[in-house]
Amino acid sequence: MNEKTTKPSKLKKILTITGISILVLAIIFPFALDAYLKRKLPDIINDKTPYHLTLDQFNLSLFSGNLNAENLVINNKNKKDSTVTQINGTVKELKIEDFSIWKAVFSKSYKAKDVVLTDPNITVIFAPKKEKKKKEKKKIDIALENIIVSNGNVKIQNELKKTLFNGQNVNIKLTNIKQSEDESKIPFAFEEFKIDAQNVVVTANEFYEINAKKISAKNKTLNILGFHLNPIQNAKNYNAKNIFDFSADELMAKNFVISQDSLIVDQVDFIKPDLKVTSTGKKTVEKKSEKEKEMNLKIGLKNINFNQGKILVLQSNLQKTASIDNFNFKLNDIVFDKNTVKEKIPFRFTNHNIEAENIYLKTDELQALKIGKIKSENQDITIDNFEMIPLGRSSHKDILDIKTDKILITKNQSKYIGQQLNLNFAGIDVMNPKIKIYSAKHKSNTKNKTSSTPDFKALIGKLNITNGTFKQISEGKEKLSVGKFDINLNEIKSDKNIAKEDFPFTIKNRLISAKIINLDAGKHYRLKLASLKNSGKQTDLQNLEFLPKYSRDAFSKVIAKQEDLYTIRTKHISITDKDSKIGKNTVIHLDKIIIDNLDCNIYHDLAPPEDHGVRYLFGKKLRDVKFPLFVNQIQLKNSGLIYEENAVNANKPGKLTFDDFNATINNVNNTKIKGLPTLVSVDANFKFYGTAPTTATWKFDVKDMDDKYTIAGNIQKLSADNVNLFVRPYLNVTLDGKIDYVKFDYYGSNAGIAGKFYFKYKDMYVNFINKNNGKERKILSTVANWFVKNESTGEPEHVKIEKKRDPEKSFFNMVWQGIMEGLKKYVI
Repeated sequence: MNEKTTKPSKLKKILTITGISILVLAIIFPFALDAYLKRKLPDIINDKTPYHLTLDQFNLSLFSGNLNAENLVINNKNKKDSTVTQINGTVKELKIEDFSIWKAVFSKSYKAKDVVLTDPNITVIFAPKKEKKKKEKKKIDIALENIIVSNGNVKIQNELKKTLFNGQNVNIKLTNIKQSEDESKIPFAFEEFKIDAQNVVVTANEFYEINAKKISAKNKTLNILGFHLNPIQNAKNYNAKNIFDFSADELMAKNFVISQDSLIVDQVDFIKPDLKVTSTGKKTVEKKSEKEKEMNLKIGLKNINFNQGKILVLQSNLQKTASIDNFNFKLNDIVFDKNTVKEKIPFRFTNHNIEAENIYLKTDELQALKIGKIKSENQDITIDNFEMIPLGRSSHKDILDIKTDKILITKNQSKYIGQQLNLNFAGIDVMNPKIKIYSAKHKSNTKNKTSSTPDFKALIGKLNITNGTFKQISEGKEKLSVGKFDINLNEIKSDKNIAKEDFPFTIKNRLISAKIINLDAGKHYRLKLASLKNSGKQTDLQNLEFLPKYSRDAFSKVIAKQEDLYTIRTKHISITDKDSKIGKNTVIHLDKIIIDNLDCNIYHDLAPPEDHGVRYLFGKKLRDVKFPLFVNQIQLKNSGLIYEENAVNANKPGKLTFDDFNATINNVNNTKIKGLPTLVSVDANFKFYGTAPTTATWKFDVKDMDDKYTIAGNIQKLSADNVNLFVRPYLNVTLDGKIDYVKFDYYGSNAGIAGKFYFKYKDMYVNFINKNNGKERKILSTVANWFVKNESTGEPEHVKIEKKRDPEKSFFNMVWQGIMEGLKKYVI
């Protein structure tokens, strides 16, 4: 009985002792571990790692999670072993509070309330990366609530001893740090921060580093002195079209708040920013294959200012492409988020104020742009002293030389909507432009490869160009000049579809005026115009002159074959448009042309060799016009025409004059506009030689391939003296007497002319002239006059004429030959 009760009591005793022992060990173990780690941690680091660590004091509490170490010194055991990361430096004091040691050991979760570093002076040189098979790494949980670094000097280099980070007198205080697991957001945020550092160098990547002389951040304010984003490699190593070098004397940001999904700043200022962009010369770059993650971050800047900035853009050969000597740039209410980043302009803003001076842009090897000053405030833009300057001359490309005093763009509401550019201006005013074009002698015929038209819409309320001048120069000679022009266009519209049309924009109404126009009209002529005015459908020309460059004698010496010499002057021409279009598919469809006070002189010298080229009639000439043409009516008023021929040998010069000339021409066409009349009719009245009232009617159908026509005329009270001016050169005769009238009613085609001729006269006497010496052949004249009636009584009988056309002569020559043929039958 006693033995049975003794066994359970022994077991109970053993269990009690065991439990007490375990409890004692559990209580003692942390203290023992604390004591062990205090003594042995430096030895463990020294034995198990390639580093040597010494420290004066080391305190660790597993219960509180507090760690404290003073006067830490760490360096590599083998300083020559480049395969091991080199760590050398000292830390006066290291404090870590509330560090979860057990979680760090068993779950790789590193969490602490405070981490404090005092006077750290550390240099780190990373060892080369080892090639390992990629394995999915478990995410390490690190959470530090507060970080404080005092008076630190840190230098970190890569395996090639290039600086990754360098900072002197570094002081950092970050509180209430929060991490984000969303990679599309800011990786961490904090409640309070304070950073001070000097001579900071941060290598952003293998191509750029960031330098700052001093960084100071506290109380939601950031100040950086001597900021510099600096390219660090040779241009050929960049997988980019351009290299950027950006610096600023000072960068300031005020009242900014950083959270995990946003960065909000009241004000950002750049003082004396300096941007240099250098081309690498690469036309294409390799695209990254990695898919970019969508940004889930919002950046809001209430105000951003760039003050006293400079920009320089260089080609790969370091020649200047563009520059701005001084600019000031302000934007308000900037928003950059996941929606705006998808737009052409990846941010939105409400107001802006931009000023820039001495702007230069080299558009190509032969052309550059200069602007004295540009100012853009909210919706208005002012450009002073705009210039397009030539850098050389070209035989294959036109060169522009343009200067303007001022360009004003008002109420600019242009913006991108999605991928579509919407250009919207209330008005554009260009003041005092002076335009010169140096035309190429041999323009290149190479056409640009067809490319898709960008998606855009354009609406400009008005475009005013005031007090402009224009000159076109080719091979050192002035081809066209305009002494003054003004252009006013209203409601200009365009889009990607309109841009493909013959005229790339539409205009509601326009007013274009020009004065003192001079045009080199070819080898032998120049055109002068006192003024031009176009107001949409109506165009008015004042004092147009088409003048020869040579005198009559000089002209005869420079032409290889006989050719008419024209001298034309008009007082006023009025043109009323119907439905014309100018462009690739030009159509000239006019309602009316009125020509007032036309003065036309045509001179023909018979001395040069004859031109044996085929002369086509007007129907053929009109059919050969390539673009569709129709003029409903042309009116000539109060005009005059003189035709002169210089005689050959002893003949006197021939001369025809048409004074007080008035004509109406209907349906001038080339049959290429369907549904419109093709019959051209001309009704004219004038005073032949200034005294003889004359009427004429002429008709022909342009669609008739034989160029059939009818022409009838009636000349009243024509003096014999005037008749002799054209009869003597053609027939070698002169007439004495009085002529009541000459009538003709002809028809014909390109083959010849025929019809009836009427001639009523009295006291007629015919004198025959020797064509070689110009003297009268008296005997022949006496004999001939025995057979000539000296008077026609009553209505004279008509004579019929028929004459084959000389294809080397003009239509009017054929008509004239018909009249001469009729006179010949009457008087010879």
